[in-house]
Amino acid sequence: MEYRDQLKYIKSHQTTGGERRPERNRGRNSGKRSGKKRDKRSYEEERVSRELPAKPSFLNRVLVFVQAVSAVVLFGSMAILGILPMKYMAGLLVLLVLLLLVVKRKQKRALRSRKKRSSGKGLAISVSAICLFLSFYCLKVNGALDKIAIGEESGKYGEAHARNVTEEPFHVYISGIDVYGDIKKESRSDVNLIATVNPKTHKILLTTTPRDYYVPIPGVSDGQRDKLTHAGIYGIDTSIATLEELYDIDIPFYVRVNFTSVEEIVDVMGGVDVESELAFTTGEEAGAIVEVKQGKNHFTGKEALAFVRERKALAEGDNQRGKNQQALLTGLIRSTMSPKILIHANGMINSVAGNADTNMSEKQMKALIRMQLDTLAGWDIESVSAVGDSSGKKRCYSYKGGPLYVTVPSESSVEEIKEKMRNVCQ
Repeated sequence: MEYRDQLKYIKSHQTTGGERRPERNRGRNSGKRSGKKRDKRSYEEERVSRELPAKPSFLNRVLVFVQAVSAVVLFGSMAILGILPMKYMAGLLVLLVLLLLVVKRKQKRALRSRKKRSSGKGLAISVSAICLFLSFYCLKVNGALDKIAIGEESGKYGEAHARNVTEEPFHVYISGIDVYGDIKKESRSDVNLIATVNPKTHKILLTTTPRDYYVPIPGVSDGQRDKLTHAGIYGIDTSIATLEELYDIDIPFYVRVNFTSVEEIVDVMGGVDVESELAFTTGEEAGAIVEVKQGKNHFTGKEALAFVRERKALAEGDNQRGKNQQALLTGLIRSTMSPKILIHANGMINSVAGNADTNMSEKQMKALIRMQLDTLAGWDIESVSAVGDSSGKKRCYSYKGGPLYVTVPSESSVEEIKEKMRNVCQ
């Protein structure tokens, strides 16, 4: 090999070796640098973890405690009220526990994260506020039901209170007294309805008896006849006894309402839809001038009251008025059985308390509400009216001024109603 060729060979090998050695050095240096980066990253993570709090702040712990207490208060209030079926109570308990777990999970995630995350404060405050509001509402409803159920205080209706109203058919006397204001005022009963209820078949028979029905008043008139409306002067129990004797039934319960309660309940419900058999115009003496259409009408409280009070504009007088009362009651029952009642329940309870009373026990009323919420079933409502001869005057036990216009009962009408009542109770 010539000298020049040897020199080229040596130079080329020197260049190659020089390139390789730096590569090895770079590999060693890069390994050292990556190790240093890893150490630095581990240090940063450890430093940040030290900076993060080990447990929720005092405020967050207080909010969780308040939410838990509010949930317990709500569940206890619902249990005291006692109108929710067991499946709804179980669902409520699960929901309250899940909401509490969600808030605690949010707090843990906020602790572990270096980024700003929600710790569930807003949710905890909202849930607590809703629980406390609903608790207050439940206790208020319970107090209203206690105020309406005056029969338990008297101690006179022990046998009636022993009835299982969700299993056995029963009769309820619905008395409408012609006064405004205090429900405890003794007055003539202008509305005399009997609701025959079968909770198993979900059937209701509404029976209207004319206020002028000429009947004996047990325990008062000594066999002499009088207008049915006059029985109310001697008390609600006398009116019940009179109707029990007329229809040969046992009426364990009553509901008494006055004009104030009818007007306020309808207004709270946002009005009521009523089917009228006839078209007519009410007079001022009924409380308001209302153009009633044949068929469906939507009434305010004042209009509904005028609808059931009017009789002079009706060819059949008191008989047709009784049918109108049934129509209004049917409309109210349908409204209260709809989801609409959940929206207006608070106002309705306020209007009923003090303007209505019943001898049904608080426990029995709650049982009926619980049954309806459990099944959400519709009710088959039938109406019937007692009729008679209204053409003449008769002397009445409670009025000494002379004969009065009365309605002499039709025996066939009374027997037909008895049969219908028996059929519903089967």
